[in-house]
Amino acid sequence: MRVLDLAEFYSERGGGVRSYLDRMLQHAGALGHELVVVAPGPRDEETRVGDGGRIVRYRAPRMPYDPSYHAPIAIARMRSLVREIKPDVLQISSPFVPLWVGATLAVPLRVYVHHSDPIGCYLAPLAAKYRAAGVIEAAAWRYVAAVSARCDATIVAGDWLRGELTRHGCARVRTVEFGIDHEHFSPARRDEAFRSELLGALATEPNARLVLVGGRLAADKRQALVLEALERAAASVPLGLVLLGDGPERARLEERGRRLPSFRSLRFTRDRDEYARLLASVDVLAHGSLCETFGFLLAECLASGTPLVVPDRGGAADLANGPFAERYPAFGGPAVIADALGRLFARPRPALSQLAAERSARIPSTRGHFASLFEAYADLMIARA
Repeated sequence: MRVLDLAEFYSERGGGVRSYLDRMLQHAGALGHELVVVAPGPRDEETRVGDGGRIVRYRAPRMPYDPSYHAPIAIARMRSLVREIKPDVLQISSPFVPLWVGATLAVPLRVYVHHSDPIGCYLAPLAAKYRAAGVIEAAAWRYVAAVSARCDATIVAGDWLRGELTRHGCARVRTVEFGIDHEHFSPARRDEAFRSELLGALATEPNARLVLVGGRLAADKRQALVLEALERAAASVPLGLVLLGDGPERARLEERGRRLPSFRSLRFTRDRDEYARLLASVDVLAHGSLCETFGFLLAECLASGTPLVVPDRGGAADLANGPFAERYPAFGGPAVIADALGRLFARPRPALSQLAAERSARIPSTRGHFASLFEAYADLMIARA
């Protein structure tokens, strides 16, 4: 089948949606399908990927907060590309402009993939503090329900998310669990010499801990809150920090990270062995985001045997639902995050690592996820016919 994805959050520097679509491009051809990603970008260009995959970018203005993203306002261009390519499945990766463009076009099958959770990112924290914000949150959920109503199916990464969307009135929600490349990640990739290198002057401290904070470095991911918690925790435990990723908050986070006894700032690497070695060699991933719909970094840390400290909301909480992690109250502030880190540090890491790896075994493979996704689309097309 031919799938066309109307995307919005397709950044030059990466991000969750782009990572997902790039992986889908890698696997679609091998599974006997064609994928065309249509996304805003810095210029009009087309790139061929693998067997039959294409990325079609159309020129669009940069977003003010993060200029690596572009505003999908070229409505006529999106409409013409869909009509020209004639997909069997119109896959929509944004609930905003691409969704409403796609909703006006006649296609055999229209699906919305619920990648992002703006309600959890922006409205839920306000609703927790201000009663009036709850009215806005309820209105936002009605909007999401309207998005689902305009599509033949809404695809989500896990049953917890299907339950949440269904409770808020979304129709035809279907779980297709997201996956990771298990072959890259293992606790056996832990490298004590590399860990010592990252710890620097703290390497000789027997109770030192190496903490990873990573992902898209942006305000909605709440990494600044996590770093504030690490400063508190460092008063009682020698802490080294590895900040991994890039984004508009990178410079500010680096400035704050330097307050810790040991600090390293790294960007994501395309070298999968190097990346896997890093994830296995840190002692814990400390995470702040309330609005993960899945969380590739978290899942890859579990497969690497690295325990998690996460908020008790969203996809992070779903992945960290077990004895290999500590969950903290989402709106409790830096003190509760520091307490969660302390509880985790008090437990033997080898046991935590084994439990984390066992949990990761239940996460599908990347190939398995996309095989299931294309099977789901075939089933939906048959049902609609």
